[in-house]
Amino acid sequence: MEKEYQAIPEGVLARLRTHFSSLSDTEQRVARFIEQHPQDFIHLSVQALAQRIHVSEASIVRCCRSIGYHGIRDLKLALASELAGSLHQIHEDIRPEDSVLTITQKVLQSDMQAIADTLSILDETMLERAVQVLLKASRIEMYGIGASLPIIIDAYYRFLRIGLPATMVTDPHMQAVSAALLPEGSVAFAISHSGRSRQTLMALKKAREAGASTILLSSHANTPLGEYADIQLITTARETAFRREALTSRIAHLSVIDALYVAIAMQRPDSSLRLLKQVSDILDETALL
Repeated sequence: MEKEYQAIPEGVLARLRTHFSSLSDTEQRVARFIEQHPQDFIHLSVQALAQRIHVSEASIVRCCRSIGYHGIRDLKLALASELAGSLHQIHEDIRPEDSVLTITQKVLQSDMQAIADTLSILDETMLERAVQVLLKASRIEMYGIGASLPIIIDAYYRFLRIGLPATMVTDPHMQAVSAALLPEGSVAFAISHSGRSRQTLMALKKAREAGASTILLSSHANTPLGEYADIQLITTARETAFRREALTSRIAHLSVIDALYVAIAMQRPDSSLRLLKQVSDILDETALL
């Protein structure tokens, strides 16, 4: 059966980054050209693009389809709309001669762009499924290593505050052991920027084998970890010389956790407010005099 495609109104550049690692070498050449020369891509014919990029016309069409568009015309229309929109910002690298204020402006602009780009590609159905699965979970176990670990800790604290049965395992080896012993009705929630972390993959794989529902928050689609995820929440972020993509992606990941936290709390506002008040009172008691 032929795969169905739909026109996507925005988020072309974000989708290119999200799917880049899963594209073929030739498709990656096309993707790089689109990201580096978006205006040229819009205005050149497919024949001229093929000559400019040194690929076949069919490769350009395949790249368009690999990121979710029916063909080059749909991608061009979406890209033109994105470039004309108010959310598109010029992404500047930080330079040695920049002042502290200029560096701050560029860093914060990069963070805002990561959130805007993520908003343009987040799958609404996946978000809604994640909220419902987390609400019904008898236990939520969270996995992540390296730069993802602080985000796991933040998610654990947030979910705990509104009464979700969240737990956290920080040792990578014990994550797999604990995942294999998850009881029925559990949810395994993994965070991995690359979607390729061996330790996190093992934990998510063991969790699925145990019968748990699995959720993955990542910056890349079509990854090894994604093969073991029932629900995938995909974000995106741009890379600069002094800020690797994995660093900027933390802002997007934290924002998605924030969104899930608020959405879950709104599903049961009375109990959430009561628990938040209880947590606040406890923290007041433990505050320094």
